[in-house]
Amino acid sequence: MRTSFHRGGGEVVLSDSARKSTFWEVITSEKYFRWTLLVPLILVLLLFLIYPFFYCLYYSFTDYHITEPAEFVGLANYWHILRDVTVFWSALGKTALVLVISVVVELILGLSIAMLLNREFKGQNIVRGLCLLPLMIMPLAMSMVWNFILQYDFGAVNQILVALGGEKISWFAPQHAIYVLAFINIWQWFPFSVFVLLAGLKSLPKDAFEAAKVDGASGWTIFRKLTLPMLSPLITIIILLRTMWLIRFFDPLYGTTRGGANTEVLDWMMYRTTFVFFDIGHGSTLAMISLFLTVILCAILFRELMRALGVLK
Repeated sequence: MRTSFHRGGGEVVLSDSARKSTFWEVITSEKYFRWTLLVPLILVLLLFLIYPFFYCLYYSFTDYHITEPAEFVGLANYWHILRDVTVFWSALGKTALVLVISVVVELILGLSIAMLLNREFKGQNIVRGLCLLPLMIMPLAMSMVWNFILQYDFGAVNQILVALGGEKISWFAPQHAIYVLAFINIWQWFPFSVFVLLAGLKSLPKDAFEAAKVDGASGWTIFRKLTLPMLSPLITIIILLRTMWLIRFFDPLYGTTRGGANTEVLDWMMYRTTFVFFDIGHGSTLAMISLFLTVILCAILFRELMRALGVLK
């Protein structure tokens, strides 16, 4: 497109390159359009991720209570927390216990149900829909419902036990509570494993399984030699994601024990330190330690995922 105008009896012609581009034309041009798409994301990351990270990192090096000015203390907070055997290491141990129990049970239960749902039967869509229900409930609301169901005096579970001739059980007693919380977490999140593994089973090549059956391989041999190795990348992804989520194990506690009955995990310890005692310095330190643990574990699991995919040897 060319633009022309008359001056002094002659015609002056301006090409498109000589015309000044508008702001909209610049940001939608091929040269700058990628930055047009990236800038909103960068702003969101700066606001909700990068700034809070450095804010928390700074206060982890200070002795800061909400009623007093911050005082720089270096690594003293980290040293104090890592030496706290009775509280910090106990909370970390309970976090690890919930993580291991939840991941192992969810994988076993998820794979078992996924293999059942992988078969054709009447009403399979209804069953799949029912399996999704726990994931559709808000975690906090779910924990409050389970708290009501498991109440000692009037909970539905104890009422059923009494009706069957048994005795009431104090489900949230110190010796049971951490396992009950793990069960609540498993009940909500095992459908995630079910549907990830079901999608994996649907995508497996049928020729290899048919050839194994022709060769006389047993069902257990096929499962051990073919199914599990082919599903190993998906299993690693489930472990990776659930590890990230379980280190931040909070909602089931808030709706049930609130850290009592010997159930204080790392995330609850961080919440209690920061928002109950208003010790921002130690709370920020716990948050950074939790982040470092998450990064280390996820880096190890991500490396295993790359090996399962054949990217690394």
